[in-house]
Order: sequence, then structure tokens, then C-alpha cells
Amino acid sequence: MHYTGKIILLFLFIFFTQQPLLAQTPPVNSGSTENYAFINVAVIPMDRDTVLQDMTVLISGDRISSVSPASEIKLPEGTRTIDGKGKFLMPGLAEMHGHIPGKDQAKYAENVLYLYISNGVTTVRNMSGNAYHLELREQVKNNEIPGPTIFAASPWLAGENIKTPESADKIVRERKAEGFDLLKIGSLDPVTYEQMARTAHEINMPFGGHIPELVGLTGALEARQTSIDHYDRYVEFLVPENSRKGRSAGFFGSGIIDMVDMERMDEAIKMTIEAGTWNVPTLSLIEHLANPQTAEEMITRPEMRYMPRNVLEGWVKFKNEYSQRDDFQPEATAALVELRRNLTKALHDAGAGIVLGSDAPQFFNVPGFSIHHELMMMVKSGLTPYEVLVTGTRNAAEYFETPDEFGTVQEGQRADLILLNSNPLKDISKVQDRAGVMVRGTWYPEADIQEKLKEIATSNM
Repeated sequence: MHYTGKIILLFLFIFFTQQPLLAQTPPVNSGSTENYAFINVAVIPMDRDTVLQDMTVLISGDRISSVSPASEIKLPEGTRTIDGKGKFLMPGLAEMHGHIPGKDQAKYAENVLYLYISNGVTTVRNMSGNAYHLELREQVKNNEIPGPTIFAASPWLAGENIKTPESADKIVRERKAEGFDLLKIGSLDPVTYEQMARTAHEINMPFGGHIPELVGLTGALEARQTSIDHYDRYVEFLVPENSRKGRSAGFFGSGIIDMVDMERMDEAIKMTIEAGTWNVPTLSLIEHLANPQTAEEMITRPEMRYMPRNVLEGWVKFKNEYSQRDDFQPEATAALVELRRNLTKALHDAGAGIVLGSDAPQFFNVPGFSIHHELMMMVKSGLTPYEVLVTGTRNAAEYFETPDEFGTVQEGQRADLILLNSNPLKDISKVQDRAGVMVRGTWYPEADIQEKLKEIATSNM
């Protein structure tokens, strides 16, 4: 297996097998069977870059039943009202590269789900494949426990368990039959990868994640991989093999970043668009490791209190070890950060598909909270707040080919909403300034959210 893959697998193993159980999340309320109305609210519909003033948004069960000027609607009897005066209503966000613990850590998994929704993340593409997540997906869907809508990736497809093209064909079909929503790609040899892709396309099974080293960016795009996460293999494409002089690519290209040929960028973007492949940048994956703050300083951030102490200690160890690597010195990491930001801007401007993801909970990324760091990093890449919010709302729905299901504030959409005290189109950080979150029609006022977060923090003390 490629060195980067080994490091990530080791980190995931340590993270998900050494977690203490957190406090049990209380049963979800039955808001999804009630009618709500956000009244006199400014709506950010996300189908276009605008704000609709003085609107009433009516919720029936788990759906938006009406979006109308406040002066033109009469509320049905028994409707519970939420005062939106001076506030802004936008769609919930999608975390397109998240992780949820397994069944042996069920209580902890429930708290991770709450950390997501407490920050307005109402959809998660879970990339830590586990059969338990199929069960959890249904529990959340049925409002048995609070959490975001889950799209569940399969267990990691890698050479350790898929050694031949025949086994790839068999496993892909099995994962589809088991009910997984997509395949999580790890390290496969090129022939086995090609068969995996053929079978996946045949049975309409999306596949994404990493790109095997010997497949490379070109091979993945020729196979029309559904998504590339972490901008995997883009740096290697920008440094042709015959130019590397035997140097290892390192961690996502950190070892050869000084050899990048930017004239190859246009070709990489053109191939990406032609393949119809989505990218999940996870800018924070590198930027947290490149942050000039010490690891010890980074774990003093307020949201870190929601993570177990041994996880924080693991993050500190990981960052400190990487700071000693030859390929991860300040100059190299700064160049890698700049390249990834430039790639984000170039892909976006060319019309390539980008969706929001932070790779939580890894590398100083607390579930839910990390999405706000990711939003700000994408703005620093040169996108406007609206363009960034599109990646976490409408684009996510388009990725799943369900544009009529979520991602905008429109009649018929799932009632996944964030009520904000300020306009995020002017300042992306205002997505953190919440008055409450609605998940599939269930309303979580901010005061209740903070109370639950306090309970989670206390359990880590």
C-alpha cells in the first residue's frame, strides 16, 4: 500500500478503536410530525445569489410546503411559529467527507451525529465504511436518534481484501446489494481498479475517495471516478514521473511540490470536467498540519472540548511528527497550501464540480465545527461566500442526483434549514451565528443545542 494510505489507515484505526463512550443523546423530539412557520424571515434560497426579504417559510412534517411573502400567507391552525425578524434562513450544509464511529462505539457515534447537526450540517457522506452505518442511517431517517441524513460508503476497497479483478467484481456487487450508497476507494492495482470501475458503472454504484498510486489521476478520470477526495494525485500529475528523479511524492504531493509544472494545470482541469468527476477538497487536511500554530496551541480551540483527550493527544503527536519530516517543512507546506487553494479556484472557475468536505474527525477537525474552518479556507481560495455555500448545499444535492430533495429553500424540499442571526453572504463566518437548526422538520433552538454540547463537553472532562 502507498505510504500515505498506510498513514491514514493507521490514524483511522487508532481513532475509532480507542474512543471512550460519550454521553447518551436523549431521544429526538417528534418535530417532524408538526407544522412550523418561520415568519418575517430573510430567505437565502441558494438557487440563486439573492436574499428574499420578509418571507414566511411553512414546514409540514419533514418538508417545506410553502415559501411566500409574509403578507400573502395565512398560517394553518396549530402551526408553531419561529420569529425570523432580522434573521436569515438558509439550507442545511452537507459534510461530503465525514466519519462516523462504528457499532462498538455506538454512544460515541450518536454524539458525533449531534456535533454535526449542532453546526448546521444536515447531510453527511460518511466515508468510514462500516455495516453498522446502514443501521444507523435508518435509525436517523426514522427519527429514532437525532442526526444528519447519512449516505454510507462501503468498507475501504483495498488490495488487502480485493486482490483480483474477479474479487473486485464480486465485492462491488455485494456492497450494492448490502445497501451501501457508494464505494470507498483505497489502494488497488490498476487491473483490479479497472474492473471495479466497470462493475460500478454497470450497476450504477458511485465510487470515490482516494486514487491508487499506480492508477494515478489520468487513470481515475478515464474510469470516471465519481469523486476525488483531498485532491489526491493532482500534484503527482503536475510533476511527470520522468521529472521526479526518484523522489517520493510524500503526503499528498508534499515531497515533490517544488517540482510542479503549473502549465499542466489546464490539462488536469479539462480532464476532470470531461470525466464529470467531483472534487472534495478537504483543504483543512493540509492547512491544519501546515498551520504555524503549535499542535499544543491548536488543541486549545474552544471546540476541542468536545473531543476525547486521547484523540487530542493523537492529533498533537501526528502534527509534531509531520513537522519533523523533510517533505513537510514550512516552505513545502506553504507551497502545498497555495497549490490546493489555486486548484480550488481554477476548478470552480472552469465549471468543475466541487462539494464541501473537511474530513472530520481527523487532523484537528471536530465534526460540524470543522466545516466552518473549511468554509473560510475556501473563501481564502478566492471564491465568494455564495459560491462556497453552493458547494455545501445545492452542489451536494446535484452530486447525489437529488436536486429536488435538498440543498435549496424551495417548496417540496426536505426541511433541512439553518436560522442565522446575520447574513453569511456578506461574511462566511456568520454561518456560525445561529439561532437554531432544523433537521428533517425537527427544530433545535440554539439554547437547546448549547445545552447538549455542554453535556458532551462535560463527559470529556
